[in-house]
Amino acid sequence: MNKFTNTPKEIDHYVEIINKQLYFAVLKEKQIIKLKNNATTLFFCIDQELVYDNYYNDFGPLNVSCFYKYSYKLKKYLQFANGTKIVVHYTCDDPEKKANAACLMGCFSVMYLNFHPKEIWCILQELGPYKNYSDASQQVSSFTLKIKDCLQALQKALMYNFINFDDFNVVEYDLYNKLQYGDMNWLIPRKFLAFIGPAENYSAHPPEFYLKYFLKNDVKTIIRLNNPLYNSQVFTQLGIQHFDLIFRDGSTPPKEILMKFLSIAEMAPAAIGVHCKAGLGRTGSLIGAYIVKHYMMTAREAIAWMRLCRPGSVIGQQQKWLEKLESWLWKTGSQYRIRQYGADKIPKHKYGIYSKEWPMERERIITDAKRKIQDSFTSAQMERTLYRKRISSSTDSFTRNSVQVSRRVGSSNSFKMGINSKSQKSNQCEAKDASGMWEPVQAKFSNFSSVESHNAKKRRGEMCVQSNWNRNSQGTQGDKLNLIKANWGYNMNEIRGYSSIIPK
Repeated sequence: MNKFTNTPKEIDHYVEIINKQLYFAVLKEKQIIKLKNNATTLFFCIDQELVYDNYYNDFGPLNVSCFYKYSYKLKKYLQFANGTKIVVHYTCDDPEKKANAACLMGCFSVMYLNFHPKEIWCILQELGPYKNYSDASQQVSSFTLKIKDCLQALQKALMYNFINFDDFNVVEYDLYNKLQYGDMNWLIPRKFLAFIGPAENYSAHPPEFYLKYFLKNDVKTIIRLNNPLYNSQVFTQLGIQHFDLIFRDGSTPPKEILMKFLSIAEMAPAAIGVHCKAGLGRTGSLIGAYIVKHYMMTAREAIAWMRLCRPGSVIGQQQKWLEKLESWLWKTGSQYRIRQYGADKIPKHKYGIYSKEWPMERERIITDAKRKIQDSFTSAQMERTLYRKRISSSTDSFTRNSVQVSRRVGSSNSFKMGINSKSQKSNQCEAKDASGMWEPVQAKFSNFSSVESHNAKKRRGEMCVQSNWNRNSQGTQGDKLNLIKANWGYNMNEIRGYSSIIPK
């Protein structure tokens, strides 16, 4: 450990991250103390600035929005120091704040300083031990995550371009992360969107609330994992597929549910919205299984990544369930890739989650498609017009010739015959109309009434399930988590003005 000059007495231990440029330090006390900058050193602390909203005993890791803001701040400090000053990120000795601060420094080192997770973890361990991350359950779980799991998850996420901070819309993340704006988070770019289960109550939103965002972001499949609390027709009538894969709140997915989920996900034409009650436990379990299968992450890495995107994901027994399936998912994933691509290669995403460039690319694609359709329609229209002109000119020519022939013969019978044949042709058309041309339309109307009746029965059935479930419910894990979210209200992490965190 290299000693930087003028070390404040409040600092207990520190480690060097960049030679004579960047250090990570821990204070002697658990209380946060503001250290003053001096001629050679810039100090900063994020313990009170970037805060985790906990459900129960969970305290981290901080989400990707916090990591983005931390990275922005640290880069500004390093730019300001310009190699002439030392930058020190310090934290208090509170176990939870210390772990979150170390995790941020580790993630920054992996993303921006090209550290391998094991390498930076070895350095950070000099200031350990660190408290492990627990899940969002009331019970104490024997399954915990280490900071190292988060670093390894980030490394693989960067490898497959799950995230790119040069193209990251932090405003969008912060907005839709809040309950009042939908409580939804992208976990895999343009593939999986996890969100709270729609419902007609104060801790959730009706399904109509999500339609605009889903259509704008190509979410064309919805998978519901909890008992029906809304009418799925809200989605299906707009062409969004809807599947019910229901299993008990807080439990692990049965094998048939897992297989159906993976099959739907692999065949889905666009992005998939997945929800249970809170969009955390059951939702995270199945999406996690897909991540392990298709991106060769360990179960711990998949859980860590999902919690960076959507804190609280995967709860209780679901953690060990995913870990037990790990090797089987790797094997089936390898077989799937060889079958689909001819080699066991994992494709890299073009855009990361919350990309700013993707919506513009999408607009260009839509505009080009519209132009092509319009051009093809215009050319087809011109062909039809020319065809009609050719038919018209040939008909006129035929009529003129017929009249000339009639005049030469001096008889009007042929002209009368023409009228009679025309009349006969017209009658045939009328007879065709009368003989059933409109019958299919009538059949459609009669079928529509039966479809409407079927849908009405389905809707009544869904509402019946809802009312029965509400009557018998004592409040499940998802209900409790949603109530906690509702109590957070508007106190969730807001977008901070970056000008206020740049050193002066």
